Amino acid sequence: MRKPSQLPTRAPRKQAMTAREVNAFDQMFDMIFDAVSNTKKDSKRSAPESIGIGRARSQEMGDLFGRLRRQSKHQRWTSESDEELDRKREAMELCDTDQQLLEWAMRQVFDESKLCEENARKAEASPSASKTSVQLQPPWYPHMISLLMRTFREKYGDPHLALSIFDHARHLSVPSFVFGCTTPAYNELIETRWRFFRDLRGACDALEEMRVNGVEMDNRTRSLAEMIRREVGERNMWQEESMIGTGEVWDLVSRIEQLVAQRASPRKVEKQRKSRHWSPTNANRWASANEVWKGAALTEDESSDGWKFNQWEHPLTTGL
Repeated sequence: MRKPSQLPTRAPRKQAMTAREVNAFDQMFDMIFDAVSNTKKDSKRSAPESIGIGRARSQEMGDLFGRLRRQSKHQRWTSESDEELDRKREAMELCDTDQQLLEWAMRQVFDESKLCEENARKAEASPSASKTSVQLQPPWYPHMISLLMRTFREKYGDPHLALSIFDHARHLSVPSFVFGCTTPAYNELIETRWRFFRDLRGACDALEEMRVNGVEMDNRTRSLAEMIRREVGERNMWQEESMIGTGEVWDLVSRIEQLVAQRASPRKVEKQRKSRHWSPTNANRWASANEVWKGAALTEDESSDGWKFNQWEHPLTTGL
């Protein structure tokens, strides 16, 4: 059995963070530490309100997820990150079996995710530590999650392992869930649940999670939703057909269409509202330019088309 080649080590990045980024990371770490300490205190009580997918989140955890999600969208992608991602992909290709790939993923993806978070915590706890390369998660982490899911599903024909990868990243830690379970990973989740299990409710739940957790939907998300709607319309058999009625099926399809419907961003609406060429009062106001087309007809030569007013052929009369 061939083992994947060892990845070469590289010196850490020397690019310094801006003051705004340092302040943002300080605030994120404070929120994470407060959430962890509060969770440990509440764990001693009976029936604790733990944090997890499918449970109602507290206001503090809602703010934490929102802050981390916004920061994850602004992670820097450097040439070093691109090279590291290429090396990860090459190492994946060296795995001969799904078992080898799973063992490699646990070491080279998820263990590095935990190590990156631990280093970030230590750097934040030490006032004298340098913050030149503080990162909650590696930049390549979300790309590897979606790539692992697709590889297990397509190359090895194991959709259960694909779902397990997403579930493991989701429950590994809060930063792992926020930074790792992004739009591409959710797309793989939706496609796996529908194509291999015909799980209509599961696909709808995944879209609900995206909307609730602030994960943006892209064209592929909408394409998957359209595929689901079309195949349901063709009356293909799916997992829940014997458990839910036709009316509930179409309720789920309607909910999916509502979730993927594009919404105009508040910034775009405000920009359009402030435009000097548009206002809600004069958007449909008449202007003389709207009547220009009539002037061309009035100035044309009357004999140019061979027609004159009140001069046309009368219909032939018959002797009936």
